[in-house]
Amino acid sequence: MLTIQKFAQLAGTTRRTLIFYDEKDLFKPKTVAANGYRYYDYDQLYQLSFILELRQLGLSIAEIKSLNTATDPRSLSRNLSRVLTQIDQKMARLSRLKATLTTRFAQPTPPLMPVNQPFLTTGNAALFCRSTQSVSCTEAEVAQIYAEFYQQLGQLNLVNRRDSGFLTQLPNSDASGYPTAAFCILKEIHADTDTGDLPRLEKPAGQYVAINTTNQPDAIGRGLDILSDYIHHQHLTIADELWQMNLDEAFTSKGASDLVCLQYQLR
Repeated sequence: MLTIQKFAQLAGTTRRTLIFYDEKDLFKPKTVAANGYRYYDYDQLYQLSFILELRQLGLSIAEIKSLNTATDPRSLSRNLSRVLTQIDQKMARLSRLKATLTTRFAQPTPPLMPVNQPFLTTGNAALFCRSTQSVSCTEAEVAQIYAEFYQQLGQLNLVNRRDSGFLTQLPNSDASGYPTAAFCILKEIHADTDTGDLPRLEKPAGQYVAINTTNQPDAIGRGLDILSDYIHHQHLTIADELWQMNLDEAFTSKGASDLVCLQYQLR
């Protein structure tokens, strides 16, 4: 007979584990002395080794206890088949997480332009996934569209540092029309990204006139006014779509970051 300490060493486990298994009626000592000391038989090593392996494979105490009393020899295969499915699911999640982090650290960090100073910039073509179109532009509607959009696209996309923002139909950089203008939420994607039934659109390559501002209605209105004056004095012609791009991945209000960049493509 072996003491609990010696048997634990032989089995490659711990005294605490053996006590825990005993308390859970999963694996009992061969005998317990009057003083409470637990003693084990060498032959018990094989049963314990099997239990330890099943625990390594992810089976619960209850599942192993059920297997120990099962008369159906296929019970173990059914349980291990379920474990294999869980492992496949975990590996798929880890692959998505790895792809997200790889994308994140591959993104360049562009220089941040001063606030409320218009500038011209050249943009490459980019593919975006977009949400449904807004109707009322209320805080509640923005939150609902945002939640549904990222639940379908995947929350991991929030941290991959790819561009995100809004597309708004707002001709002439008209600040007065901004509060009620319809918009959709945007998130930049790869061509092979699984977006389900979410629609896609391409941000055209070319020259853009832009301005950075804070994400507050008054500040955005002021930024649009400054941009409008700049466009007028520079004799620029712009498209009708306002691209409001987030400048940070932490969203603080209405699905946008504290700083945003307002952009119009030049025609």
